[in-house]
Amino acid sequence: MKILVLNGSPRLNGNTMHMVKAFKKGAEDAGHSVDIESVAHMNIHGCLACEYCRTKEKAVCVQKDDMQKLYQKILEADMLVFASPIYYFTLSAQLQSVIHRTYAIDVPKNIQKTALIMSSGSAFVYGLAIALPLPSIISLL
Repeated sequence: MKILVLNGSPRLNGNTMHMVKAFKKGAEDAGHSVDIESVAHMNIHGCLACEYCRTKEKAVCVQKDDMQKLYQKILEADMLVFASPIYYFTLSAQLQSVIHRTYAIDVPKNIQKTALIMSSGSAFVYGLAIALPLPSIISLL
């Protein structure tokens, strides 16, 4: 299985990355390939809601930033893993921008599984983080 991990943590060696590395090791030991993208350090803008991707050129976003590289990786992946620290009861803003921008490509048909890797200093934020409304790609969970 080809697994893409989208790490939304701005801390390159923080708790989220430690969990991502442990996930990667376990997945690779099981015979899967794992690619980690640190999206918090990429140039990715929020969705403009311009509808270009739906009305002008199907599945093509008008914005030309680092998301262009991620679109291809998302479309090639069999599994998506969203990794994020929990800030104010939700995923990091950087990861949310990536999730919102997947609107352009809709829910990739080849994705068989999704997972969340979340870290927080409080045990009481996970339910809210999962329950808050996010775009359709999260509904695959």
